[in-house]
Amino acid sequence: MTLKHFLWFIVCCGFSSTSAQQQSVTVDLSKQPPLKIDLRYSGTFSELRPNHFHGGVDLKTNGREGLPIYAVADGYIRRLKVATGGYGKVIYLDHGNQYTSVYGHLSQFSPRIQSYIKSEQYAEKSYEIERYFSDEKFAVAAGEIIGYSGNTGNSFGPHLHFELREQKGQIPLNPLDFGLVAEDNDPPTLVGLYLYENDTANIDDLKVNRRRISLQKVSDSLQNYYVSEPIEAAPYVGIGIEAFDRLDQSINKNGLYAILLTAKDSLITYIQFDRFSFETSPLINEVIDFEFEQQSNKDVQLLFKRNSHPLEMYKKTTNLGVIALDSTTTAFELILKDHSRNETRALLQLKKSQKSTTYKKAFLSSALDSSYSSASAEVRITALEKSMVSSQPFDITFYQDTLSISPEEGLLNTPILARFSFSDSMLQRITNQKVFFGKVSKKGPISFLNAVKGASFETTLKSAGKYGFAIDSVGPIIEPKNFTPGQNLNNFRYLTITLEDKETSVKRYSGYIDDQWVLFEYEPKNKTLRCDLSDLVLLEGGHSIRIEAEDAIDNRSSWRAQFEIR
Repeated sequence: MTLKHFLWFIVCCGFSSTSAQQQSVTVDLSKQPPLKIDLRYSGTFSELRPNHFHGGVDLKTNGREGLPIYAVADGYIRRLKVATGGYGKVIYLDHGNQYTSVYGHLSQFSPRIQSYIKSEQYAEKSYEIERYFSDEKFAVAAGEIIGYSGNTGNSFGPHLHFELREQKGQIPLNPLDFGLVAEDNDPPTLVGLYLYENDTANIDDLKVNRRRISLQKVSDSLQNYYVSEPIEAAPYVGIGIEAFDRLDQSINKNGLYAILLTAKDSLITYIQFDRFSFETSPLINEVIDFEFEQQSNKDVQLLFKRNSHPLEMYKKTTNLGVIALDSTTTAFELILKDHSRNETRALLQLKKSQKSTTYKKAFLSSALDSSYSSASAEVRITALEKSMVSSQPFDITFYQDTLSISPEEGLLNTPILARFSFSDSMLQRITNQKVFFGKVSKKGPISFLNAVKGASFETTLKSAGKYGFAIDSVGPIIEPKNFTPGQNLNNFRYLTITLEDKETSVKRYSGYIDDQWVLFEYEPKNKTLRCDLSDLVLLEGGHSIRIEAEDAIDNRSSWRAQFEIR
């Protein structure tokens, strides 16, 4: 054994006298990426996602599961998690005392990690599991295979979700800033440019007066430079953009890296997507035109902001990004950049209109502590002042057991508390049937939020819309998928079983072979349970299999069958 190998053996075994927390480890993703294939992206850092910014990058795996995933630097496994949602099977590596890398949606871990986590799953008799470690448990070398790509958790196609975080505060950082290769020869695409205007600089009032600005290309030779005709507008304006970027070899519409708005060589707004805090991620609904997104499914990012808005990606906003116009025409230049320094520009020519115009004002909800009644229940609604700021008046109704909070497209800045007290007839219904409370979708079905038990219950409502009650009297559906009862399974590696609950969701399940608990991995989006028969020693002869499951409101199902090994 060479000295180099001997020293690495000591580190791997945890005998190093220097803790990883006292070291500084360089992370260079250009030299050691998490995948050893040409990197193609389905998602980039800080993209606009429903109710959050994207915390990492999504790397395509050629539509395949099982590609090796590599540690991007020396370090230690700090956390392992297996879940049916979120990142699914995920690894968190600490690199010295500065960075953490995250690898999500894995199909499985590397053999030594897989062996450990499976033993823990059997010890707890649970597929979902989470473990934290000290430095000495799992040392990892740069370039070591730590797992394999997959599609677990909230993933809708095989890929690797990769993050790089600042350890202090677990702040997501843009991996492209650390050398992760992203070939990109096309400038960002400006889909739409919007002007928000009012006769005051109030941010809420600006948001409710939107108009789209027409742009023309400057010339055929400048395909990514646009200009507007001279525009007369209100005394105060803000800018919003709908835009995306495409990387090479990918049709996905990804996020930008930087947005700048200037006038007369003075910087008005500068946004750079290099870092943000998970705690501030829900503020995405304040920096997009939320009502417009709900109505049109278009993400318009606002270049103006509230004073209290703490998102770090907004590097500069002169006067909060609100522009005061005068009677002279001023040229404003909008610059959109991707990480490869490709640019798209637009020149706006704006001046204050001399016409007298009345602009809409935002509706701010008042503090509320009121009760509403129907034949079956009374509901007490408690809401803080300015719970909703919208273009339409705030309203709450409770009719035929349907609670409506409008406008449906409005953004609830603070949740609303609803406390229900039921009539005797409703209480009898709840006693005799399994009743749940949920949100009514635009297509009709009610999505589960809470089980209803007893004479009263309370719930927190985080979005506007319609809410109501429904009955679920059927337990989860359990059916064999890749075999039939009584079949010889001698050459089978996996047993696959359908597990589905159509009304609410599967809350818990257990699988047994010959009355012994065995690990079944659950994938809700595929509605499947899967057991790896290589985990077991099955002698020749007959064997029994049993699945027990329970849904979100305690309906239970049980399924049994026999199979052969011969």
